[in-house]
Amino acid sequence: MIRSIHTHKVTHTLIALDDQGRVGTALRIDNTPEGWSQALRWSQEFEGERIWGIENSGSLGKGFAQFLLSQGEESVHEVSPRRTAQYRRRGRKQDKTDQADAVAIARLLVAEAQTLPVVQGDDLSTEMRILSDHRDSLLAEHTRLINRLHSQMLQIDPSYRQKSGPLTKKEGILYCQDLQLHAADSLLQTRLLIVRQLCDQVLRLDDEITEIKKAIQQKVRRSNTALVEMSSIGEIVAGRLIGELGSVPRISSAAALASLAGIAPVEVSSGGHRGFRVNLGGNRKLNRAFHIIALVQLRCNPLAKAYYQRKRSEGKTGREALRCLKRQLVNVVFRQFRSADVTSPPERRPEAVAA
Repeated sequence: MIRSIHTHKVTHTLIALDDQGRVGTALRIDNTPEGWSQALRWSQEFEGERIWGIENSGSLGKGFAQFLLSQGEESVHEVSPRRTAQYRRRGRKQDKTDQADAVAIARLLVAEAQTLPVVQGDDLSTEMRILSDHRDSLLAEHTRLINRLHSQMLQIDPSYRQKSGPLTKKEGILYCQDLQLHAADSLLQTRLLIVRQLCDQVLRLDDEITEIKKAIQQKVRRSNTALVEMSSIGEIVAGRLIGELGSVPRISSAAALASLAGIAPVEVSSGGHRGFRVNLGGNRKLNRAFHIIALVQLRCNPLAKAYYQRKRSEGKTGREALRCLKRQLVNVVFRQFRSADVTSPPERRPEAVAA
């Protein structure tokens, strides 16, 4: 028996399909623990194995999806809204309603349940992902505030950096915060007021970023992950990898990991001509993590430098050679992920890059 859920912020719409693919009853529930319990009781009225398809299981449908897993439901699948739209357009009617979307999700489950991703229960990887996301948000806000501060200081004193130093260091922020100019110019005093407030916000963000960084580092150390054995993977990057892939990755091969991260090229063939182009899709957070690893390897690892130079000598551009290096590092990281857990803090060592 197929159960599909079209999610909204306030309510969810459920549809049941029988074993012959016929649409059964529909149910609308509140997006609350009480509503989730009501939906589970409703589903248990039908016989047969229960297969669930939930749209947005990581956001609007996350609470319901995690509730089902906590109640022992095993076949809970993630459905992307894009695939829902594709199956809805295949129907005889083109109505865009919650019930029509729920039916489309159910049809998708009937056809592709074996290939759809299974929703995973919250664990360490969930903590690592939200910590890493929050750190990235704080860093982006930190950069925005620094840019605003720089803009104001240029209006006050175009040569201020010769005295303050870079604003990326605490000394530079403190210089701007303590700046006192005794002048009758009202506009100048207004700019100084804004500068002081911006400095206060930057310093507060510095403390918050440091706190989040420590939390990530502590959790990575406790996880005993083998990732930190690689000299180019620090605890922050390891935290991002664990957050996106799980403590034990649910991917089956290095090729699958490369595809997931948008590192494997996309084949483009037509009229007997076969070529490849850069994959602009995939998980961009994972892609960025591998980009950082590649840059560190290129700076510190002689084997990575030799591999990069060999690709350049073959006629590849710098970007193309770096993408090749990233693809090789996917193999290395995948092996590290699959290695046995260590029981003591690992020794950091350079990691070889495959030829």
